[in-house]
Amino acid sequence: MLLVVGLTGLASSGKGEVSKYLTSKYNFKKLVFSDVVREEAKKRGLLKDKTYEEEKYVLSKLGETLRKGSGKWDILAEKLVEKIKKGEFEKTVVDGFRSVEEVNLFRREFEKFYLIYINTDEKTRFLRRKAEDATATIENLRKRDQENIEIIGLGNVIKMADFTIDNLGSLEDLNKQLDKILKTIIGQDIAQLHFLEKLVLFQLL
Repeated sequence: MLLVVGLTGLASSGKGEVSKYLTSKYNFKKLVFSDVVREEAKKRGLLKDKTYEEEKYVLSKLGETLRKGSGKWDILAEKLVEKIKKGEFEKTVVDGFRSVEEVNLFRREFEKFYLIYINTDEKTRFLRRKAEDATATIENLRKRDQENIEIIGLGNVIKMADFTIDNLGSLEDLNKQLDKILKTIIGQDIAQLHFLEKLVLFQLL
C-alpha cells in the first residue's frame, strides 16, 4: 500500500535533511511544494539574478499568490497528488506543507498519510540560513515566519502533525527519531495486515 509522509516546519528547520534520510535509507521518492512554485517562477522570470535568500522569499510570496489567486489553498497539493498517482510511487516524502487545506487533501487522497513536524529553535535556523546565504538577516527570517504562520496557516498545520521531531541536536539524533517514527508507522501497517488476514480467514470458515 502506498505510504506518504508529509513534512512541515518553519524555514531551515531541517526538512531537507529529513527528506534526504528517508530517500537514502528507506527508498522514498522525494517531492517538494516549492518545486511546483519554482517551475511557475521560472516561467515568469522571477528568479533572475536573485540571491538564495531573495529566491526563497520570492517562492514563498508566489506560492501565497497562487493560492490566493486561484481561491484554492490546496492548488499546489493537487499537482503533487497528481504526480504521486501518475508515478505509482510505493513510498513518497512530500516536503513543505503550509496550509490546512493541503493536509486535508492528502488525508482524503491517501489512506496511509502521516504528517511530521520538524521543530527547531530560531537561532539554529538562522545560523543554517546564514551559512546558505551570507545576506540573510534575522528580520527577514522572522518576517517569513510570521507570514507563513498567520497568513498561510502554518501554525494550524503544525497542530495537525501526527509526529514531532525536535531537531535541536546532532544529525544522528535526528535520524534516530526518524527511525523510531518509521518503526511505528510500519508496525501499524503490519498490525492492520494481520487483522485483514484474520478477517479473510474468518470469512472463509
